Amino acid sequence: MIDFLVVPKNSLLLIAGVVWSLAGAMVSLIGLPLLWQHGQTQPTLWLLALVVFLIFYFLIFSRLVVKHTLRIGENPLKRLPFWNFFDRSSYIVMAVMMSGGMWIRKGQLAPNWMIGFFYSGLGVALFSCGVRFLLVYWQKITTSTTAL
Repeated sequence: MIDFLVVPKNSLLLIAGVVWSLAGAMVSLIGLPLLWQHGQTQPTLWLLALVVFLIFYFLIFSRLVVKHTLRIGENPLKRLPFWNFFDRSSYIVMAVMMSGGMWIRKGQLAPNWMIGFFYSGLGVALFSCGVRFLLVYWQKITTSTTAL
């Protein structure tokens, strides 16, 4: 394998943290302005954004942080290709979510108030779990779940 494509396995946590944080920030930049705009007249949208955040953070993304951290830590190799911060199924889910989100927004299949609360909750949850990956990286924990 080309040397620059292979990184120490702990660096995969850094890559995951950066990718997840950037993705979360990008999704939030779409959702938060819409939530701010529509939440002025429909305050329940803020509550819905919180519900979306709690569902995605606790039931989906936090579990993926643990799953990928353990998967990376349990790999016997000390260096892995940089794209191994995700597994195959996670790349498929990511592609489906991104494509679906673009299709819904570009096709105007959902009203802006709905995109606002959903993308806000989703983006902040994604960003938060990116920060969790970064914390695990900085603590240099790749095989233990005690700090997760």
